[in-house]
Amino acid sequence: MKKYNCYLLLLILIFTSCNKEFLDLNPVSTIAPGQFFKTADDAITAVNACYASLAQGSQYGATFQVLMEARADNFTDQDPSSNSGQNYQINRYSDNSGNTNFYNAWVGVYNGVFRCNTLLAALDGIQMDETLKNRIRGEARFIRALAYFNLVRLWGAVPLLTTAVDPVNASNLKRDNVAAIYAQVEADLVFAAANLPATYASTETGRVTSGAAKGLLGKVYLYQKKYAPAQTVLQDVVNSNVYTLLPKVADVFSTTNKYNAEILFAVRYAKGVANQSHGFWYANSQTITVDTTLQKAYDDADQRKPLSESVKPAGNANMMPRKFVDDPVNGQAGNDFPVLRLADVLLMQAEVLNELGYSTTGNAYTYLNMVRTRAGLSSLTAADLPDQASFRNEVYKQRRLELPFECDRWFDLIRTGRVVSEILANKKVNLPAFRLLYPIPQQEIDIMNNKATFPQNPGYD
Repeated sequence: MKKYNCYLLLLILIFTSCNKEFLDLNPVSTIAPGQFFKTADDAITAVNACYASLAQGSQYGATFQVLMEARADNFTDQDPSSNSGQNYQINRYSDNSGNTNFYNAWVGVYNGVFRCNTLLAALDGIQMDETLKNRIRGEARFIRALAYFNLVRLWGAVPLLTTAVDPVNASNLKRDNVAAIYAQVEADLVFAAANLPATYASTETGRVTSGAAKGLLGKVYLYQKKYAPAQTVLQDVVNSNVYTLLPKVADVFSTTNKYNAEILFAVRYAKGVANQSHGFWYANSQTITVDTTLQKAYDDADQRKPLSESVKPAGNANMMPRKFVDDPVNGQAGNDFPVLRLADVLLMQAEVLNELGYSTTGNAYTYLNMVRTRAGLSSLTAADLPDQASFRNEVYKQRRLELPFECDRWFDLIRTGRVVSEILANKKVNLPAFRLLYPIPQQEIDIMNNKATFPQNPGYD
């Protein structure tokens, strides 16, 4: 936790707001936390910094696309030389604990946790409107929950920090068990759902809503096979009528229609603004980037198929999926990254309802068919999917076709127990079971130097 510890003595980044987007990723000053938190505006500025941590290159800005998606079978990395071959190694299951992607992501996520914990600890001492204070708490706790959801899916047991830890005590941190981490994630999201508004003014677009908190909570429940509570919160999202499927799936990713009615939560970027843009996601110097098995999985009539084709952005030599193409400014793009959207919620709810009990009619079919028909496909009935297993497999298929490159595929394969068989079938390579978790960064193992409380994940020793 070396880099994390340093933040306890350094200064928290302070961010200003701008006219169109409440996040401005430009740090304008640094102030010791104990001296900074005085007013409601200070709290808002600090929670903006929590959001900004998600946009960094170590998280959704770049590294997560490698760790969460390129690891799976939708993307083929044909470049063994760029980044010293480290992205290629992750794509080909030959990585080790010294891979800098792991260290960068670990540090980046814990930096975000630190920002959230620092703000949460300071809020009680600020004299301000209690409703606003709880809203800010909800925003910070959602971001912390998302951070730990990502950490536990990437590495399994990790240190669970809900307060700021001084450098001396940090050396005694241990890897907390997965159940405890999920319990904290659930508690954070339950609080967020109860204290966040359903919508915001347009000037606050991008802040976490109660619907986003419920949607993520439903996903967290689904990953633990807690189907009954997942059904409740996901149905709340659907029934809220706040979110709608756009008529055309391509419009969801239009750079002129960002944060549209289908988006529950996205990480925001702004093209052409210093420190607010990002490089091209999944860009590859070779002609094959999208795995051929993904393209073959689509029907020709499927309107989602073109979004997954490899294309070359203007002024760029690399190939990438059309879904995230954006005309660059100074070689940088400004797409938002969709963390959670309604199509995902509908497919999760269809899956949950089916796991609770297959039915030949009802909402499970309704929600599945909403996603299919929006893509230009016909509705399915019990004649097509006559039992629970066939319905389940159709949901799994639609998740791959609807959500490629949105950081779901790798985790979907793991949580459904299909990762080894699917990787063998699609990538034609064997995947050792120990590689379902990544290695703890070697720097962290060396710093902690305690195999009893901070061991390396099995297979990477």
